[in-house]
Amino acid sequence: MAFEFKLPDVGEGTTEGEIIRWLVSVGDTVVLDQPLVEVETDKAVVELPAPKPGTILARFGEEGETIAVGSTLVLIGQDDEKPPTASSREVLHHAETVPVSQSGTNENQTSIREALHPAVQAAPATRRLAKEAGLDLGDIRGSGPRGRIVPDDVRRARSQAVQPATPRPHESADARHPLVLRGLRKKIADHMALSWQQIPHVTVVEKLDAKALVAFRQTMKAMALQQGLSNLTYLPILTKMIAALVPQYPMFNARWDGQEIFQYDAVHVGIAVDTPEGLVVPVLRHVESMGLFDLARALPDLVERAKGHKLGPDALSGSTITVTGGGALGGLFATPIINHPEVAIIGMYPMVQEAVLVNGTWEEHPMLHISLTFDHRIADGVMASQFLGALKRLLIEPMTLLGYLR
Repeated sequence: MAFEFKLPDVGEGTTEGEIIRWLVSVGDTVVLDQPLVEVETDKAVVELPAPKPGTILARFGEEGETIAVGSTLVLIGQDDEKPPTASSREVLHHAETVPVSQSGTNENQTSIREALHPAVQAAPATRRLAKEAGLDLGDIRGSGPRGRIVPDDVRRARSQAVQPATPRPHESADARHPLVLRGLRKKIADHMALSWQQIPHVTVVEKLDAKALVAFRQTMKAMALQQGLSNLTYLPILTKMIAALVPQYPMFNARWDGQEIFQYDAVHVGIAVDTPEGLVVPVLRHVESMGLFDLARALPDLVERAKGHKLGPDALSGSTITVTGGGALGGLFATPIINHPEVAIIGMYPMVQEAVLVNGTWEEHPMLHISLTFDHRIADGVMASQFLGALKRLLIEPMTLLGYLR
């Protein structure tokens, strides 16, 4: 009997996912754990593997379609099995010949044209969209795998078919184009709006002389090379310092889940990573028990896997505090939005050279801005300033970090 593989809950309370890309077709033979489909949730893009070997008898849903958790994705069985097709929304199928009435309506004429193109591949939802727009699928070039037509192809064809009114000369500069947020970008927008609506944000900023930090990094970088590490950035140093301070300021290493606030002994640091699809926050767990070089090894791998959509849902959930930074993107400092349901996010920004008076002589020193954005419900400005001030002192005198290590 055919096995129904359904969309699982791949995150913390995930209720739906968007099919990004099918990796198998109907009729394909798959082995255990072979990737079947890429699905995007509000956490990340994940590959869902085959739970058992067999033949793909049917596929449900099309690329770009959002489906609920628990919905059937594929039927896996034997070659000689015939899957039930009454409710199947199999992506790959041929158009069926539709009887034509004598009325000669546009709808029937469209059906005739579709029947003349049996190689056209499109899901029923896409066909309905084309029919409603009065478009011939045979005239639309598909952008999906093997030329399959997806909803965006229909929408593009529809927009091209509509001839806009000729604008008056003074209106030519006012042309505008709608921007539709979808996929990860839409989920980021929803998450940011939720955070801003529910959390009263306050940001404190400190400026510090980073000369000793630069020297500390160069010393540790030389040691890292001896350990086989190609590079040591400032991020693992900052991350380790945050973990070292958490026992003194536990209110900032917390999550506000619904009506309850939970403080954590473990420090699970979310690392804000910019990807072509938008910002994601993979999690580095138990930073409090990791050495500086352990962090230096783990962070680049985590970032690269996040950019390549190679992280599972476990690596993208459960953070207790988040770190972000401008890096080489510029900007003096920022006021980032808290990664809900956390209560704090720390920012580290590009160093700038400034003149500093040292023993009566002006010297150029690297200056650094750091920020702490916090939930004003769990802490006041005094606590936040104390926490950020302690972090500032560690960055100014990084060797004192040794006093926090156990």
